[in-house]
Amino acid sequence: MNKIQILGAMAVVAGVSLVSTEAEAQPILLQRCSADNLDPAQALARIEWARKCALTQRVGSPGAGFDTGIPAANGGGNLIEYVETDSAANPSGKNAFSGPAYGFEVNYANVNTTFLSGATSQNPDPNGFQKWSRPANRARARPLYPTFGTTANLADANNFQLIPSATSCQVLNGGAPAATFYVNGYCEASCYSGDQTVLFEGGEMPILDALNSRREDLVTLSPESTLDNVRLAKNKTYGYTVETRDTTHELFAISTAGGGSLNVTDEHPIINGDGRMVQAKTLKIGDELVRADGSRDPIVGIERVKHFGKVYNIRPVSEDLVSNVLVAQGFLVGSSRFQNDDVGYINRIILYSDVPHIP
Repeated sequence: MNKIQILGAMAVVAGVSLVSTEAEAQPILLQRCSADNLDPAQALARIEWARKCALTQRVGSPGAGFDTGIPAANGGGNLIEYVETDSAANPSGKNAFSGPAYGFEVNYANVNTTFLSGATSQNPDPNGFQKWSRPANRARARPLYPTFGTTANLADANNFQLIPSATSCQVLNGGAPAATFYVNGYCEASCYSGDQTVLFEGGEMPILDALNSRREDLVTLSPESTLDNVRLAKNKTYGYTVETRDTTHELFAISTAGGGSLNVTDEHPIINGDGRMVQAKTLKIGDELVRADGSRDPIVGIERVKHFGKVYNIRPVSEDLVSNVLVAQGFLVGSSRFQNDDVGYINRIILYSDVPHIP
C-alpha cells in the first residue's frame, strides 16, 4: 500500500509564521496576530516600512549589498542582497526589522512575505537600493507582515507587543519609542467565514461556535489514510485564528453535484479528486472534491462572493501533514499548516490511491 508522501518542511501557517521554536510561544503568537490584525493593503505597507527601515537604518548604503550569484529574471546582472545584522553576533535580531526566519536578508524577507515563489527580478528603489519583485500573478492575497516584541523569546513573561510607528522607523511601546525590539513572527489573515462547519467528535460545528466554546476534540485524517482508504481519527485543536476587525473578503462559493457547498478564501488548501492539495482559486467546474468517506463529488458551480466580517482558521496539535487534513462542510481540506505553496505542498499529491501490490 502506498502511504501519503511527505515532502519538505513547513515554514508558514495561516495566521502566523513562527520565529520562536518554543511550542508554548505559538498560542501567544496567534493572539498577537489577532490583536495586530492588518488588511492586505495595511500588511503591504508594514512590509515596505520594515524593508525601508532595515535598509536606511541598519544597512546604510546601497553599496553595502552583496552579489548573490543568482541572475535577475529581468536581466542586468545578478540579484543584490542586503543583510541588516550579523546573525553570528546578533542571532536573535536585536533591533532588526527583518526576522531570523529570513536570515536578516532584507530583500529575501521582503519578496517572500509579499509574493509566492516565482522568477525574481530587481530594480533600484527611490533610495538607490536594489529591490526584488516577482510577477503580479504570484502576489500573495494575504501578505505576511512582521509583528514585534520587547524580547526575542515570545514565551517570555516580559515580552510585550510593540507597534511600528506610522511616521518614523521607531517601534513603539505604549506610544513611546522602544529602545529594544525583535521580530517575533509573521502574521497572515485567516480562511473560513464563521458559518462554515468543521468536524469534531460527535459531529460538525460552525467554526465560530467551535471557537467560542473552545472545542478541542478535533477530527482529522489518520496518518495511515490513502485516497482510496480514507480514515478519520481523533485529534486535538492546537489553536484558532480570528481577525479582530470586520473587513471585506472575496470568498469562493463552491457547490457540488451532491448538494454540497464550501465557502473559503481564494488561497484555502483543498484536496481534489486526484489527492492533490490545491488552492481554491485554481478549481474549476468539473473538478472533484473529496468527501470524508473518500467519495468524489464533482463541482457544478463556483461563484466569487463578497463577505464583510471576520474569517477564521483552525490548527491541529499534530505535526504530520496527513493528520492536518480536516473535514469542513463534509469535504477534505488542509488545515492552516498548508496555507502557502512557497513551501512546496500546494499542487503536490498528498493522498495516493490505494494500489494493490502485483507480484
